[in-house]
Amino acid sequence: MWSEFDSSTVVQLTIRHCPALEVPDIFAEFHELRGIKVYNTTINGWSASAAITGTNHPSIMTLFIVRVNMTHGVLPEGFQSAEFPVGLYNIKLCITNVREMPDDLETKWRARIILIEYSQLTVVPLVLARTNPLYLVLTGNPITDLPSEVFEAPGMTTLGLSDTNIQELPQNVTQLSATLGSICIENTGVSFFWAWADKLAEQASYPVWHAGGSVYCDDLSRIQNGTSNAFQVPLSHEYSSVLMDPSIAGRQTLLNAITCNASTRLLFYSLAITDNFNAISTPPPVSRLR
Repeated sequence: MWSEFDSSTVVQLTIRHCPALEVPDIFAEFHELRGIKVYNTTINGWSASAAITGTNHPSIMTLFIVRVNMTHGVLPEGFQSAEFPVGLYNIKLCITNVREMPDDLETKWRARIILIEYSQLTVVPLVLARTNPLYLVLTGNPITDLPSEVFEAPGMTTLGLSDTNIQELPQNVTQLSATLGSICIENTGVSFFWAWADKLAEQASYPVWHAGGSVYCDDLSRIQNGTSNAFQVPLSHEYSSVLMDPSIAGRQTLLNAITCNASTRLLFYSLAITDNFNAISTPPPVSRLR
């Protein structure tokens, strides 16, 4: 089937509704590719001999993997070439069974945007932060703990952790990224902020924290409507002096730094648009964690 296409002219490769995808070696001949999308598919094999590489695919910029299962929940070898294209800046995985990331991925990927949403990651793969992306979004993964390093990645501007199983943020973030301007913790169990959050809050001219649907925002709503005068967690000098201040005097500074507005969509990836153009029948809804 692959040989029926003119590999010298194909610029976009879309694979849909394939129950057992095996990518052949001839894929290496598709030198003009700009983007790849795999949708509603099970990847059984994408070997190193058919890998995405800078030599064979020098112009590729995007890799979108949506509603896809991969063998054993790990990235296929074809996504892990030591010669991974430096221009492939946009990698998005949405609704997959991926449960772990290779420890050496930082030596391969140079993507500026990395989204792995509604997959099976139970921990934050620090290797993703070490690739120095601008955007790192892990919405909808069953993550319970956050390492401090994920808030310290140089150059990162956006960190997405919404609809995960986290109950609190790491306490000791000592080298907070100077570029971090948007942190999403919507629909999580986060109920308080440590003192390091003040650095972001005090200089905010717009909300840096997006926390709609969190335990914290439930508390803040009660404080704002007068049914409570304090957050549920006991006061501590180790907490943020801005975000944990229930007083009216400090309210505007607090609201400048955080928004509790319900997000119209938790996903960063445009799943509804992709489903609209690619689904044969109505796909199952996103299974939210909270």
